[in-house]
Amino acid sequence: MGGCEQYRVRIPYEQIRERVDGAVLDWAPIGKVREWAGGKYGLKTRPTDYDMWVLARHRPLPYGVDGSITFDKIPEAMRQQVQELTGVELGGRAHLLDMLRLAKTKQHIVLEYDDDHWGSRDLGYSEYVDLARELLELADAITVTTPYMRDLVQSIAPGVRTYILPNCVNFAEWQGWERWKRWDDDWIVLGLTGSVTHSEDWIVLKDVLPRIMAEYGNVALLLQGFIPDYLGELPIKYPQRVYADKDFRDYKEYPGVVRQADIVLCPVDPEDRFNWAKSSIKAVEGMACGRELSTGKVGGSAIIASPLDYYKKVMGHGKRGIIAEHTPEGWYEAIKALVTKQEQRERYQVLGRRWVWKNRAIERQWHLWWNAYDEIYRRIRK
Repeated sequence: MGGCEQYRVRIPYEQIRERVDGAVLDWAPIGKVREWAGGKYGLKTRPTDYDMWVLARHRPLPYGVDGSITFDKIPEAMRQQVQELTGVELGGRAHLLDMLRLAKTKQHIVLEYDDDHWGSRDLGYSEYVDLARELLELADAITVTTPYMRDLVQSIAPGVRTYILPNCVNFAEWQGWERWKRWDDDWIVLGLTGSVTHSEDWIVLKDVLPRIMAEYGNVALLLQGFIPDYLGELPIKYPQRVYADKDFRDYKEYPGVVRQADIVLCPVDPEDRFNWAKSSIKAVEGMACGRELSTGKVGGSAIIASPLDYYKKVMGHGKRGIIAEHTPEGWYEAIKALVTKQEQRERYQVLGRRWVWKNRAIERQWHLWWNAYDEIYRRIRK
């Protein structure tokens, strides 16, 4: 399961299962819906047994795309029978639209989005924006991650109620991880984790990280998931101080990886509109992962992030971390400050972890999800 399934489904659903008597919440990985429909993943055997479907990142593609069946291959007799049984006339524009029109005769439909899927980047289907608008308008409700995403969705489908459900961590899953023995006790570990999609975001660090590593012999670097070519020589030049792992990490292990970082770096290009729709989860993860500090207090990782609104909010506009100017010099000065100023670094670590527990721990925020689903269900039932 990827990050979307973890933060938008598994983590909140597990909490609701534990806390709400009689609530049945099942899920399937996005790529395994057919297996779920066959009963492999759920407590129930058929999708039609549920009161509500929550569809994450779904997009409608026309009949016939990518070798799928064309509408004219569906027998006319079958179409007529469907209409007689359900009162729904198949529109013939997209499989997903027709399926959901049928489903809405029995289920409530909630669409869930954590990214901009409507054209800030060419995601391969921007030409089908009209179909996407039709899909959004078909939903009973839409859930999103941030106020920006809410405004974006409502600009496309203003008549559909939209709920903001922020990405939250299971706080307990981020505690109790040990520092790896590979690091010397006095090393300060910088952490940079993510996928190849961050290639352009991280390029601002192309000359910054080599400079920091050269100037500060007590700085180590953790690279997890994506090792860009422009940083590829660092593991060779500093084999002891640089940990570079391109492999996919199971989410169960991921908190232990992030915990290694004393400072988590969150560079994203603020000029790329696609990034405007992202969330602060990278910073929240770092702030959550607990460890004992030199003062005896428990803190997470200190955070340095680019000047995006979602990072500014969780970091208290500089009270719980550094918002760096997204330039090489801005990032250099921010990293240098936290490397050389232990008291400031540890203050951010303590304050950040406290803030996450109060505001982004699913143990305390699960009710946002349940209240939204309950309201949607009751509103439609009236």
